Amino acid sequence: MKVAPKNSKAKTTNANSEESAVDLEEQIRRRAYELYERRGREAGHETEDWLQAEAELASERTVQLAGETVKKNRKSPVTSMGKTKAKHIIKSRLPAQSKTVAENKKEEAARNGH
Repeated sequence: MKVAPKNSKAKTTNANSEESAVDLEEQIRRRAYELYERRGREAGHETEDWLQAEAELASERTVQLAGETVKKNRKSPVTSMGKTKAKHIIKSRLPAQSKTVAENKKEEAARNGH
């Protein structure tokens, strides 16, 4: 019986998710403790401190993610194309020069053998 290899990517993703959740909880805990100290270590506000810490960290994360999104969607700056390409573009934007009536008649006569 052949056994298929297990998908280690799912385990890695799950492990990373657990680590980030632990890290987030630690950040909230530290921020809530800072709020507790700022209030003069007054007991009885643990839930308020925890919720405020969660809200502040969520807000910071939202601003950070928004900044990353803007950076990803930003167009790269235009770089120099060099003289050769620039001349070609300039020439292609100029209107075609029209021939005079006399020049057209002269060319037509030359084609007809006159």
